Amino acid sequence: MLVSFANHSTAPVNLGGAERSLLRLVEDWQASDPTFTPSFVTKAPRGKFIEALEQRGWQYDALRFRGWALPSPQPAPAAERAAFATVDYAAVNAIIRLYERQRPDLVVTNTLVAPWASFAAAVLGIPQAWFVREYGDLDHGLQFQTGRAGVLGDIGLMSGAVITNSEAMRDHLAQYVPAEKLSVVYPTVDVDRLLATRHEAPAITPFPQPDPGLRITVVGRVEESKGQHRVVDALGELRRRGTTASVCFVGSWKHPGEDVRLLDRARALGVADHVVFAGEQHTPAPFVEAADVCVTPSTIEAFGRTTAEYMALGRAVVATREGGSAELVAPGETGTLVDADDAAGLADALAAYAADPDSARRHGAAAPDRLATVTGSGHDNAAAIARLVALVGTEGYRLPQVARYWFELPGAYASLGATSARAAVGLLANRVRSRSGLVGRVLARPAVVVRKLVRR
Repeated sequence: MLVSFANHSTAPVNLGGAERSLLRLVEDWQASDPTFTPSFVTKAPRGKFIEALEQRGWQYDALRFRGWALPSPQPAPAAERAAFATVDYAAVNAIIRLYERQRPDLVVTNTLVAPWASFAAAVLGIPQAWFVREYGDLDHGLQFQTGRAGVLGDIGLMSGAVITNSEAMRDHLAQYVPAEKLSVVYPTVDVDRLLATRHEAPAITPFPQPDPGLRITVVGRVEESKGQHRVVDALGELRRRGTTASVCFVGSWKHPGEDVRLLDRARALGVADHVVFAGEQHTPAPFVEAADVCVTPSTIEAFGRTTAEYMALGRAVVATREGGSAELVAPGETGTLVDADDAAGLADALAAYAADPDSARRHGAAAPDRLATVTGSGHDNAAAIARLVALVGTEGYRLPQVARYWFELPGAYASLGATSARAAVGLLANRVRSRSGLVGRVLARPAVVVRKLVRR
């Protein structure tokens, strides 16, 4: 059984949660089924994801493409859309040819960002499934080319199954995807690795202050949507109340100077000496181990992998209540939930742990069992694999045959040196004008010529 997995990212700096979840799913599938063979379609150029595939000896094809959920806050100009359509549809055509050679039994698209392998599967009628592991717009600020309802509705239309990573995400998708296609599979957290590395010496001292007070660790990419600024503001509020606390941020940042901006914010609040940036760490467990409490301050998390990792390591968690973290944390038992933009509420939660350290220890001690209960049997990779295997041999959604012709059009225009239909018409007009006067005039200025003919 050959299954093609399509991934949307090169992972230039580190493997994200979506990539890590996909790799673990494929590893688990290989371990349980000797007839299973994976192949991958992924984004070029080479990054951490391709490195991970090569380490495992898995076959892949790397192509250049964008997606239909993009980081640009404004609609792109027509010329830019045409240029990228040329690249994206060239990827679709390449995948169609690849699938005609490989004949995969199933195509699985990982995340909602790029649909190109799905389109190729639909041209050939190959059954397909999607893993939707993010909101897209609400968590990462992406803009859907055809709107949220359009993108998510099309995913539901083309897929035999849509697997997501929390009940919160299922409820969100249920507005656009038929309920019978939806199921929840929580990402696998590598508890054994976390526990094995928790006592390693951290590469950077997480809490170097003589009196750090309440020690807080936040793991995750440093950016606006992940909410590190909220923790800085809470530290400032705690200082105003006379409570000492320190935070260690573990993770990389995409935008240069993000650490400087946060330090400037901390400096204005008088807490810069209580903020440490550890950067990207291959083994974050020692930083979690050093903390009294951990925080997931994101605006919204589809699942909350860091929340799960904190809990696996036996730490109390303060998390925002929107999204998947609210399913993991039991308020008053394993942690506290707060509203994302309630800085005073976050400060209150941290102050309570500072005033009662035993409560932090009790909540942390209860966290591993809680995590195992929520993410256990029925919502694990075994359930995902069973759902995917059930699609093999079924009839996949099929696009009309003309779709293949449509996907070839941008490349045809580009071969003329054009990036749009109008430019292509202009080029054709220039080529034929000298030999066919009327035809040339029609191609060059079709609207003008038609109006003249009508007036005659």
